[in-house]
Amino acid sequence: MAKETFEKLATATPSAENQFYLGYYYLRTKQPDLARGAFEKGLAADPKSKDNLNKVGLGAVALAQGDRTSAQTTFAEILKATKNKNIEVLQRISEAYTGYVMIDSMKPIYKTTDPARAVELADIAIALMLKNGSKNQEVYMSKGDAFFLKGEAGPAVSAYEDAINANPSLGEAFAKVAKIYWAGRNYELAQTNFKKAIEVDPDYAPANKEYAELYFFVRQYKNASKFMDAYVEKLGTCATDDEILRSAQFNFVAEEFGKVGPKTTKVMQSGRDNDVLYRMLGWAAYKENQYEKAIENLKKFLQKAPQKAIDNDYRYLGNSMLRVSPADTMAAIANLEKAAEMDTVENGYKEIAAFYNGAKDYEKAITYYEKALKWEKNPSLQDLVNLSLPIYNVANRIFPTGADSSSLREKKRDYFLKADSLYIQMIERKPDFLYPYAQRAKANYFAYTREEVMENGKAIPLMENYIKLVAADTAPMDDTKKSNLKLFYQVLGAYAFTAQKDEAKAKEWFTKLLEIDPGNKTATEFLNPPAPEPAQPAAKTPSKAPAKKS
Repeated sequence: MAKETFEKLATATPSAENQFYLGYYYLRTKQPDLARGAFEKGLAADPKSKDNLNKVGLGAVALAQGDRTSAQTTFAEILKATKNKNIEVLQRISEAYTGYVMIDSMKPIYKTTDPARAVELADIAIALMLKNGSKNQEVYMSKGDAFFLKGEAGPAVSAYEDAINANPSLGEAFAKVAKIYWAGRNYELAQTNFKKAIEVDPDYAPANKEYAELYFFVRQYKNASKFMDAYVEKLGTCATDDEILRSAQFNFVAEEFGKVGPKTTKVMQSGRDNDVLYRMLGWAAYKENQYEKAIENLKKFLQKAPQKAIDNDYRYLGNSMLRVSPADTMAAIANLEKAAEMDTVENGYKEIAAFYNGAKDYEKAITYYEKALKWEKNPSLQDLVNLSLPIYNVANRIFPTGADSSSLREKKRDYFLKADSLYIQMIERKPDFLYPYAQRAKANYFAYTREEVMENGKAIPLMENYIKLVAADTAPMDDTKKSNLKLFYQVLGAYAFTAQKDEAKAKEWFTKLLEIDPGNKTATEFLNPPAPEPAQPAAKTPSKAPAKKS
């Protein structure tokens, strides 16, 4: 927009002033050849003027292109013509000697500089201003830039503050002070000055950009995204692809994925085909539940730059495939396993195990939960619980029947006892955790036939212990506890009656069972056996008739 404005003014009214501002725009945007053309036209428009700034512009172009001698000659001529008394001429030459320090890098656009001469000329201008009472903020800005190039941060800040005193609404001065504090790692003062820059000069867009970069540097990504969005919004249609892409990257790290897709697509539509753009589109699509689009873009990224792949590239691809193509589960899991192998922060094997556990493919769930357990340097209590669940469920699914009943019975027992070993570890880890006490009792009960249970009694003390723990537990009775107690009371009652031959003890257990399960048929029949039916009288045998006499 600035370019169009300056070009239209110079075309409509090709005055020396309009040509100078057009040339100055070109000079500040790294187009010295175009700047030369504009300055030459401006000089031709008013060749007799002693203070024609276009001559300063031509000297600045020479300096920008590395011709220091020619620049010095040109500057000396106009300084002599103006007798070192034109404040704007002094300021423009001083600024030229700084090479035009840009806010983003705090480096000059052009390499040929002379900061000492810049300070000297700025001081001459300042002396004139003090004498005549005028104010020119740009003189102080040039002086601040020159001191910064000399590596003198303190005097640079002082000069920028003088510029602020001359114009309290000078956002650029606050922003440059903020950059100096940032370089000195004084992030609090840097933040304060960026805030002030935006507050006093809302139209100075670069303050938003640099504030965003500061937030990005200190890893406050939400704020970084917010101010970079504001920067791009202020630029409007003038925003370049690089600026839009930077904004999209900030949205990306802030996990504002709804903004990433449209910006990245816009950049790609302009012809840019960077492999990382496909990653950004793929991740954004995945986070927005657009799984087919995620698959498309992540596959393109991995084809273009497999060497750049990280764990989440494969993780998001694998999860997207599971949601879109259930029939292609093996390929999806292969991607998730690659992610798990690459990830040094998150345990990706848990995700695969959880998928198989949810699909009730317990054997595979066991495989991946075991991998997850090995991955952990210090497995948590939950890790032990996670592995125990599919092991217990596999055991429950084995029904020892037919010709293989003996081997199946042994396999079933092995799984239950494997689960039991995990329950023991849970109790060691957290003695007040009620869950494994019940599971131990059930595993040692279901691992054997009813006859074996009555004979070996392994589950009995475990069940009795659980009952004591529940009685001492202050938490209210819930369905899980009630379900466990129903089973345990019934088994203990049967064991007391059958194995211990203790009918009174059996009655005690069955009475407890009826208290929590009043309709329990087994307990009811045991405690109130049906009365025996009365004996029926024996049928009379008919007497034989006397034999007839022959």
